[in-house]
Amino acid sequence: MYRLVDFTSKQPVQAGDLVFAGVDSPWEVEMNIDIIKRSINIDHFMSTPPCLSKYLPLMPVNAPVNFVSLKEHATPLVKSKYVGQRLGLDLYFKVEGKNPTGSFKDRGSAVEMTVAKELGAKAVVLASTGNMAASCACYAAAANMPCFVIVPEGVPLSKLAQVISFGGQIVQVKGSYNDAANLAYSIAKEKGFYLAGDYAFRVEGQKTAAFEMVDQLLYQAPEVVVVPMGCGTNMAAYAKGFKEYHQLGLVDKPPTLVGVQAQGARAVVNSYEKKAAGIEPLKTCDTLASAIAVPDPVDGVKALAAIYDTGGEAGAVSDQEILAAQYLLSREEGLFVETASAATVAYLMKTRERGQFTGKKVVCVLSGDGLKEPSVVLNAAIKPPTIDPCEQAFNQWYDSDILTDKARVPTSFEIFEDTDEGAYNGFAQI
Repeated sequence: MYRLVDFTSKQPVQAGDLVFAGVDSPWEVEMNIDIIKRSINIDHFMSTPPCLSKYLPLMPVNAPVNFVSLKEHATPLVKSKYVGQRLGLDLYFKVEGKNPTGSFKDRGSAVEMTVAKELGAKAVVLASTGNMAASCACYAAAANMPCFVIVPEGVPLSKLAQVISFGGQIVQVKGSYNDAANLAYSIAKEKGFYLAGDYAFRVEGQKTAAFEMVDQLLYQAPEVVVVPMGCGTNMAAYAKGFKEYHQLGLVDKPPTLVGVQAQGARAVVNSYEKKAAGIEPLKTCDTLASAIAVPDPVDGVKALAAIYDTGGEAGAVSDQEILAAQYLLSREEGLFVETASAATVAYLMKTRERGQFTGKKVVCVLSGDGLKEPSVVLNAAIKPPTIDPCEQAFNQWYDSDILTDKARVPTSFEIFEDTDEGAYNGFAQI
């Protein structure tokens, strides 16, 4: 049904332990599409509502009975009410924050814990900036498997709270995500644990978001999909998902893929601008978007290949632009997302004058819920007023200058079009 290959050479590889990370080049799972075609009824498959377990025939799972599931439903694909019109796009949002632990990571965790279970792993170890930690701890609990989480200092406490609740064992390290990843790798090798993370099997779960997207659009793929990039794994997953649906004859053409990074963590963008195939690691990261603050993306080469193969592009946005876009989504669309998610909308706003997406059906991937990092908003917000519990006090506040045009919060597009400093100060008036 599938085999493991080296992503660069495409030669078969085999692990002697429970580490499927590759060394000089990442590994990937190569599904046998011909066998899959013969094993499913396409008409029945297309008429089945989207959900994670629907795609089991396209996953590297030996026995469906082993699948570690929380009865996941499809995440919403929401048509934009405001932003798309202002940008001249047929714009949709794939709201991945509606997964069980609030991020897209749950798709990959379901598959990884299933593989770990089928391989007889006694424990799971991983590195994370937060979302992966919460997700793996959750699904490891569902699989009744111990989970050890190595995190860099400074990860939002709201994300670590989930890990603790699910029984995950947390160890913080002094350093970056890559320092945490190196330690997790060593532990997995030494103790024989399953190494979870942005590696070969995770892509096989995360690619289901592409399947869902096509299903929700009635088997008409969007023209452009905009994805936030940290390790690059999710970009690779969307590319693989659209490619496999194309091979199955379920879409005519895979969409163009656009990858977005924070200005202070732009390793993939740097390579794209140089038209390079490899990734030059950054020395440090400097961005408030913690979910994409990755100096050395483990799947950066996969992300670049996805962009090149689909005629896409990669770009970076500033933290101020991210904050403005986060506010825009909350105020105008009713979607509260974490900062990494808002990067996709920030890029569309930043590049709208170029007009290359005008009139196209575009999907922005919103990878995580805003409740993952409430401190970003709370630190910027003005403290709400405290009044006496009477109508007179409310009326006094209501009639004050706070609600006049002079004191109003500027619209999101006004914030974005201001200077970088103005953008941040405007956001702080929320």
